[in-house]
Amino acid sequence: MSNRKEISYTDDHNNARADYDGDGPAYAGLSPLEFVRDVLGDDPYDKQEEILQAVHDAAQPDADIRRVSVVGCNGSGKDWTATRVILWWMNTREPAMVFVTGPTTRQVRDIIWRELRIAYKNSAKPLRGTVRRTALYEMDDESFAKGFASNSPFNLQGYHSPNLLVVVTEAHAVKNNYMDALLRLNPDLMLMTGNPFGDEGEFYDSHHSKRDIYRTIQISAHDTPNIKEGRAVIPGMITQQDVDDRKVDWGEDSSNYINSILGEFTENPDNVVVPLAAAREAAARHIEPEGEVVVACDVARGGNDKTVVVKRQGGDAQIVHAQRGNDLMQITGILKRYCEDNHVDTLVVDDVGIGAGVVDRLREQGIPPVGRLIPFNGGGRPNDAEHFYNRSAEVWWAMRERYIEGSISVPRSEALIGQVAGRKYAIKSNGRIQLQSKRNIHNSPDEADALAMTFAAAPAFKNAAGNKAAAFMIWV
Repeated sequence: MSNRKEISYTDDHNNARADYDGDGPAYAGLSPLEFVRDVLGDDPYDKQEEILQAVHDAAQPDADIRRVSVVGCNGSGKDWTATRVILWWMNTREPAMVFVTGPTTRQVRDIIWRELRIAYKNSAKPLRGTVRRTALYEMDDESFAKGFASNSPFNLQGYHSPNLLVVVTEAHAVKNNYMDALLRLNPDLMLMTGNPFGDEGEFYDSHHSKRDIYRTIQISAHDTPNIKEGRAVIPGMITQQDVDDRKVDWGEDSSNYINSILGEFTENPDNVVVPLAAAREAAARHIEPEGEVVVACDVARGGNDKTVVVKRQGGDAQIVHAQRGNDLMQITGILKRYCEDNHVDTLVVDDVGIGAGVVDRLREQGIPPVGRLIPFNGGGRPNDAEHFYNRSAEVWWAMRERYIEGSISVPRSEALIGQVAGRKYAIKSNGRIQLQSKRNIHNSPDEADALAMTFAAAPAFKNAAGNKAAAFMIWV
C-alpha cells in the first residue's frame, strides 16, 4: 500500500545508500511528518499525518504520554505509517534501537519488513544502514531495528538503548504477557496499531480504561482517500467497492462491519457499563445546566488515587477539582469553600476510609450552606436491593442510563472516558447487577466514581435488569 508521489529513481540513486557513511544521523531534528515528506518523498493522507504528529508529540523529552495506539479498519495504511516511523527513528537518532513485534512471523517479516524495504529502496534521499529480509535493519552493534513474532516474551530479554522505539503491529492479537515484556524494556516511545477486535488486553485497554495514558487515534474506512475521493487514489487501500461488498456480506449493523469497515470496537451492552461510543459522544455534547445542583466528592485513599469533585446540574457535569495528595483537612477546606462560593443543593461525600473523616469534619465545622449532605458508602446496601449488588452499582447504573439515552454532557477528559467505558459488569445468578472489581482495573476510576455519586441524590432506578439480554460477563 503506497502513498508515493510519482518519482523516478536511477541505479545511482539507489546505490547512494551503500556510499552513505555520514557521522551520526543526517536528519536529526526532523519531525516524522517532515521526514516522510522531505526525505522519503511520500505523501501521507490526513489520518496518517495525525499518527505522525502523535508520534512526534510522544517522542518529545518532556512528553507525559509516550504511547500511541491506532485502531482502524482493514486497509487504512496503518502498517505503511508504522514503517515510516521506524525509518524516521533510525535515521534521526544515534544510537537507535527499534523492536517490532506482531502475533506471527508472517505479519512481521512478510508485511512490515516488506513495506520497510520498499520505503527504504524508494526513498527520495539516502538512508543509513541496510534492510535485510530477515527482519533486521542494521547500522552497527548499537543501532538496529529487529522484528520478532510475539510467541515468547523471552525474545526481548537483555536489550537496552537510550533511544528505544517499540512498534506492535496487529496489537489486538498480541497477548498481555508479551506486552508486559515490552513495557519492561521502558521504551522511549511505543506505537501500537491494530483492529478493533476483542474486548480485553493492552490494545483494547489503550482505547478504554487506559486511554488517559495513550494518544489514541481511530480510522474509519470513510476517513481514507479512496472512499473520500470515490476512486482508487491509493492502490491497495480500501475502496468503496470493498465497503459496498461488506454491506452485502455482513450488513451495516453487524459486528464484522463495525469492526472491519468503521474501525470501531463493538461494545456489548451486557458487558461494559458505558459503550465507548456513548462515552465519547457525551464528551462532545453540550447540555445547558438547569435544575438542582449536586456536588460529589470521591476521596482519595492514597497512592495514585485522586480526590475528585464533580458538579452536576441536570444533564451538565463538570470536574471542578482533581488532585493527588490531599489530606483530610485540605479536602474538607476545598469542599467547604466551594459550597460557600457556589450555590449547591446537595453535597455527596464518600464516607469510606478517610472520607468518613471528611464527613465528620464538615459536620463538626458546621455543614456548608447546602440543602443536604449525603454520606455515600459504595459498598453499602442499595435502595433497590432486588436489582443491584451494592450502592456503587446502583449509582453507576443511573449514570449509565444518562449516557445511553444521550442526556448528559461531560468534560473532554480522556481519563473519564476511559473509566466509564472501561468498566464492566455482571448480572449475578440472583439477578443483581455487580460492577467489575476495582482490583481488576488499571487505575481507580476516581472521576467516574465522583460523577456516579452525583446520582446518589436521585431516586432508585426503576427497572435496572428487566431488559437485560442473556449474555453477560462474570469475573472471578
